[in-house]
Amino acid sequence: MAITIQDQPTTTYISPAFAPIEYLLSSSNSTESGFKIVCKVYLNPSGANTLISTQQISVRPLTTQAILSIQDVVKSFVPISYSVTGGDTVGLINETLNEFKVTFQEYYNGALQGSVVVSNIISAYAASPKYIQFASNEWQDYQLATSAIERNLLSNFSNTIPVINAFSGANNWLKVKTDQKTQIQWVQSGASANFRVWLKTLDSSFNQISLSQLDLTTTAKGYFALDIGRQEASAHAWDTPIVWTAAKYYAVAIYDESTTELVSNAYLYELDDCDTNYTPFELHWLNRWGGFDSFVFDGKSNQTTEINKTFAKYAVDRISGTSLNYSTSAQRMRAFNTSTSESYSLNSRLLQDFESVGLEDLVSSPEVYWRSEAGFVNVNVSGRTYEHAKSENGLVYSLALDMVIDNSDERQW
Repeated sequence: MAITIQDQPTTTYISPAFAPIEYLLSSSNSTESGFKIVCKVYLNPSGANTLISTQQISVRPLTTQAILSIQDVVKSFVPISYSVTGGDTVGLINETLNEFKVTFQEYYNGALQGSVVVSNIISAYAASPKYIQFASNEWQDYQLATSAIERNLLSNFSNTIPVINAFSGANNWLKVKTDQKTQIQWVQSGASANFRVWLKTLDSSFNQISLSQLDLTTTAKGYFALDIGRQEASAHAWDTPIVWTAAKYYAVAIYDESTTELVSNAYLYELDDCDTNYTPFELHWLNRWGGFDSFVFDGKSNQTTEINKTFAKYAVDRISGTSLNYSTSAQRMRAFNTSTSESYSLNSRLLQDFESVGLEDLVSSPEVYWRSEAGFVNVNVSGRTYEHAKSENGLVYSLALDMVIDNSDERQW
């Protein structure tokens, strides 16, 4: 075989689509006249097997090797969906991941040569770890499988511990409002698993109030989500009803029935029922791991309306019958193409260090929603820098940011 696939994406994990997805190839015929490798990328190879891209690559100078990168193709075929913006859900959300394969064939002496070489079939989803997180394989810690212990859900907040007991005030408790919509998402990389979601409520002294389990039955590789907000969680089919009376904290984790071990860290939440004198702004955003986080800004806010106008001279009709009429209401200058856009300056409460780290993805996210009184509204968060404030110097910080409604409203003229 003339073409050899020397390295390719692993099938053990699901590939983040906004990180390198590359193939290292070698050919013994690379010195032939006009040598190229023809590469074809297919979507859903186990089903429709749809060709979505054809590329030609050359070997690197003075070598027999070539590199094919397909992430720019793949990321166009990994849809991003967030059920919360479309309404409340009941039960587990399970989305099948898109699969891809690549075929390779040599081209030289004016024609295709030899047999077609086929890559492994890989799955991908819309995650964008930093390059350092990709190169160090940290991204693999955000995928669950039966053999994996204490992995992470798709959140950039590190409000976690590796067990679902032994809680204390020293743990990272992420504050959530009692009416805040909160959802956990995870990627299952294993082919088959029998998982359960555990939800434990605790009082103000961290004593257990209730322990509820949600049997997910046998699931396969895919993207999963479950609403766990105070107002939505009880609608699921738990084996024991969730008791929220006197609850101050709650913890959520995923458990593997086959290994009797947690496959995810436990995620810790504190119910924040404190009143505020200011209007709360609940934001939801796509994070780098491919999930959605939410946070409520309940500090002092400010609303601004920006108005854009174009003025032009207006020809006034002064004729009234057989007379000239000079009216005091005559409009000689008129505003055309008047548009308005709304922006808000928001402030958070005082943040813990892990919250400051987790909120970085809000400022850099390409997809942000504000839960307004009218429903979920798409917004853009402005700002080109993000200060990673920490309390290690003895200070505590809040976060201030500006968001702009994602539309422009026109005034009549």
